[in-house]
Amino acid sequence: MREVEAVFHRTKQVSIYPIDGDRFLIEATLQDEVHDVHVEVEILHPALEIVAARSEIRNGPFTAVCNLTHPNMQGLVGMRVARGFTQAARAVVGGVGGCHRVSELLVEVGQAAYQLHFVRFFGSLPPEVRNAPDDPPRRRAAVLGAVPGMRNTCFAYADGNEELVAERSAPLRLREQVMPRRTIE
Repeated sequence: MREVEAVFHRTKQVSIYPIDGDRFLIEATLQDEVHDVHVEVEILHPALEIVAARSEIRNGPFTAVCNLTHPNMQGLVGMRVARGFTQAARAVVGGVGGCHRVSELLVEVGQAAYQLHFVRFFGSLPPEVRNAPDDPPRRRAAVLGAVPGMRNTCFAYADGNEELVAERSAPLRLREQVMPRRTIE
């Protein structure tokens, strides 16, 4: 065995911050040796409607030129994160008139936006329910009841796989995280 050093490394980070009531800011960044790309989308929950969108290429192969694509983000305003969002968002901000890295981050933004359903649902549960031992089949049923759009989005939430979840799932293990903080104007 030998230790080797990576020849390429990229990180993506996505955070959701409450702004006011049902309005949230989703911030996504992508960084590697060449790129430092930042995207912010303000979204209304539960509709997951985009009400504001911004991007900035802080560093890239052609930073000043790439930043000329920023106005494309306005085409996202009014869109809802739902089936088809990724393709629609990429059509607005990617391609020959856009930035591939920004469109890449919008995939992350869409996935994070959908997590708001879970964050708000589980956060609304009383502590005794939230802190009770996890029961995967009961949790799956509760999620499908609260977030019907999850039905048939993946293997675990596919119709007909409830028995498989009951037979093969272990209780959920939550990872401890230090949540980032930022000042919202």
